[in-house]
Amino acid sequence: MMGSCACGKVSVEIDEAPEYINVCNCGFCRPAGAAWGYFRHAQVKVTGDTRTFRRSDLPNPRLDLHFCPECGTVTHYINFGQPERDRMAVNTRVFLQDDLDGIEVRYLDIRGDDMIRTGEGTIGDGHSF
Repeated sequence: MMGSCACGKVSVEIDEAPEYINVCNCGFCRPAGAAWGYFRHAQVKVTGDTRTFRRSDLPNPRLDLHFCPECGTVTHYINFGQPERDRMAVNTRVFLQDDLDGIEVRYLDIRGDDMIRTGEGTIGDGHSF
C-alpha cells in the first residue's frame, strides 16, 4: 500500500494494511491529526526528506514525529525511547480511505492516568475516520 503527504514529496509504503488504527487524544497525537497504524521497521519504506519534532515539555520524551517540511503532513513516528522495541507508527491518513476499508478503528482517551477506549468502528462504516 502506498500513500503520500499532501504535496507528494514524502511517500510511505507498507507491506500490508495495519491490523487496527488508533485515534488518540493525547497531547502528542491530537495536534498531529494522526490516525496510527503500527508496524515493524522493516515493513515500512519512507521516501523523501522529513523533519522531526520531539516534545520538549516532557522530562523523558520517547517519540520523534516525522513530517513533510514542505506541506507539514505528519507521516510517521519512531520510538527512540525503547530501541529494543521494533515498532513504529504510520499516519494512516496518508493512504486512500478505500485502501483501508474494513480496518478496525479504536478511539482512545489518554488525557488522564489510564488509557480508556471510548469507541470503535471500521473504515467504511460511515462513522469512523
